[in-house]
Amino acid sequence: MPSLTANLILIMMLYRVDCFFIFVLLSDSPFSFITIIKVIRPSFVFILLVMGLNLHGQINSFELPAEKNKVTTAFTSYDNLVVIEVMLQDSMPVRLILDSGVEGIIMTDRKIVHYYEQNCLRSFKLTAPGTTQTLNACVTPLVKMSLEGLQPMFANLILLQDDIFSLESFIGARVHGLIGIDKFRDMVVTINYDQHNLKFTRPEQMKIPAHAEIIPLILNRGRPYMTARVELDNGEIRDLWLMIDSGANHPLLLETDTIDDYKPLKSLETTIGRGLGGSISGSFVRSGWLMIGNTRLDNIITSLSTDYYEGSKANRNFRNGTLGAGALSRFVVSFDYTNNRLILHKGIKFKSPFEYNMSGVIFDCISADFNIFKVNEVIAGSPGYYAGLLPGDLLIDINNKAAFTLNLGELNAILSHKPGDSIILTINRNGQLMTRKFKLKRLI
Repeated sequence: MPSLTANLILIMMLYRVDCFFIFVLLSDSPFSFITIIKVIRPSFVFILLVMGLNLHGQINSFELPAEKNKVTTAFTSYDNLVVIEVMLQDSMPVRLILDSGVEGIIMTDRKIVHYYEQNCLRSFKLTAPGTTQTLNACVTPLVKMSLEGLQPMFANLILLQDDIFSLESFIGARVHGLIGIDKFRDMVVTINYDQHNLKFTRPEQMKIPAHAEIIPLILNRGRPYMTARVELDNGEIRDLWLMIDSGANHPLLLETDTIDDYKPLKSLETTIGRGLGGSISGSFVRSGWLMIGNTRLDNIITSLSTDYYEGSKANRNFRNGTLGAGALSRFVVSFDYTNNRLILHKGIKFKSPFEYNMSGVIFDCISADFNIFKVNEVIAGSPGYYAGLLPGDLLIDINNKAAFTLNLGELNAILSHKPGDSIILTINRNGQLMTRKFKLKRLI
């Protein structure tokens, strides 16, 4: 789509809820006027006039500048989650998780939500992983968004108004929300987890690496789906229909109501992750292998959940589960929505074993600087459990390293490094310093 310039009239309809919006752009100067006509039913029409927006950009998706075929930008990784920095209205920097499992842009940060919610066009409810309850949300008028190297875009923000999404404490970093890969749909989006960079390429200029795996995709409401095959821990082989979810750090998640009569031989009951609605209960198993096209991932840790996402199978597009960043990060991954395909090229970590926390101690961050760690959960029967650690304990140091010098990813790496590693923790429990010692052990 060309940039929006003077004397252009654009009519665009966004089908989001039980109403639609018609945007009419009128301009004879660098500053433009948008008339937004919100149609709820034929007998009611609201007309809003928004003035003073500089509208040199795209509507609803980022694009490459006309003179460039590709652009590369850096990202920050937190436990394989891709976090990018976007500028709102040329003045407000925000950090967003690049998430193929969501459609649009969802803001979760309370300050951002409070700043924009007074101008919301409509309130609604949504369902989300981590809760059986619906969440309150609203949608804003168009907001200008800029990302280094790309043409700016104007898009609606979805504001999550319920304060239960504590992702920051879970990943240990400042994030303000999520942005779907559908906002980059006219480009090939390549995630290089090894080099921590994103490449945006025109589809016709995309060069497929030798020995790459090409996986056909089906897109449904901005989300990509694919087929796969798994050998479960009991030896059963199942064909799977998976949503690709780069915003979840598990390797593979199966929704057990879609896997009939499956009973794992060995499982670990615990919190398996966190979604927009809060913590997600379930269990971990170790599947024999996962086949993605002709590529095989062995001994893959698999999350099982009965309440990952509330709703009927039809509402979930009859999927069996999701393929997350814990598996995607083994590859250089290219999302090519134009040609309905996923391109996978083996990365440095492809042969690394899949591991889970071997201490059984789950930490959360509780400070604004994300360097104070509190025990959130201790898995029964784990090394941390037998060492006497309790929820609420504050970490002072680990193996003579001060806790405040680490981030949550570094701490978790120590606790999942290798079976037999010795761990010495100093903790603060109700003002009293204590030392706890144990050795790491595979729990699954």
